[in-house]
Amino acid sequence: MVNNMKIVHVQSVLPEEDIIALKLKTGESSTKDAISKAVYYYLDCESIEKYQ
Repeated sequence: MVNNMKIVHVQSVLPEEDIIALKLKTGESSTKDAISKAVYYYLDCESIEKYQ
């Protein structure tokens, strides 16, 4: 099976305190990895669907 996934570059402006908290919560040292981990967690989280 061939993976045809498109990669999209995303930028956002967030308060530094939020980035620090996100890094601590995810256990990641880089902003990129912390945001990626948080996004994938959100997408996989079934309890989020009940709020939509």
